[in-house]
Amino acid sequence: MTESRGDFGYSIARIAAIHARLVPARWPWAKRNASMIAREWHAARARNPHLFDGEVLLAHRVSATAGCDGMLAIDFMPVRYSAFRAFKAAGFPDGFAVNVFPAIAPRDRAGRYLVGRMGAHTDNAGALYFATGTPDPGDVADDGRIDLTAAALRELAEETGLAPDRSVLEPYWHMLRRGGHLALIRVGRFDLLPAADLARHGEAARQSMAEPELAGIEVIGEEDDLMSAALPDFMRAYLARAFTGTLP
Repeated sequence: MTESRGDFGYSIARIAAIHARLVPARWPWAKRNASMIAREWHAARARNPHLFDGEVLLAHRVSATAGCDGMLAIDFMPVRYSAFRAFKAAGFPDGFAVNVFPAIAPRDRAGRYLVGRMGAHTDNAGALYFATGTPDPGDVADDGRIDLTAAALRELAEETGLAPDRSVLEPYWHMLRRGGHLALIRVGRFDLLPAADLARHGEAARQSMAEPELAGIEVIGEEDDLMSAALPDFMRAYLARAFTGTLP
């Protein structure tokens, strides 16, 4: 695992392999804060009736080996979305659970990236992300293993209509971690089409969806303002290093 210190308080490391599995665990923070979680969920539903309290997966053990061929091991537990949402709003405070989410970063030959603008009905309305999502029980195989590449590719297809073969993916991930917030980003190389064409393809697919998660699909390059309020800190940290060639 090759590591460097990223901006905005994130550490950034290159990961060669990930082994993720479902290992149910008790979450003390959720039990202690059950009343607060219920109140906040009731208020959130009043503001946005589209919210659904299904199950998502949070990590409760994350360990990485050292070296350039480092491996990341993650144990996930199922939690209610209402608890996850309250935990996220509180700033991931307990030191036990970690929000791990994988993303594919579509990049063209010129180094431009495809990003999605979150829809008004989502919790992160207006924010610009790579297609991503917190894993859910549907990502768990019968033997308990979780293929985070498959989960990220599924999110990419669902949100943009792009369904690349794994052969276009870089062989490694970049891990960005700040406390209980951990992004896993893997580049997808789309060398044959400029990002603007990919965006048009994705926008056509988005407009054909009955309930698209994204409000739009956009292109971001090194000439764009990375301090835009629409970019979360982990996106700024990743893109700043990507555009200056300083990723591990």
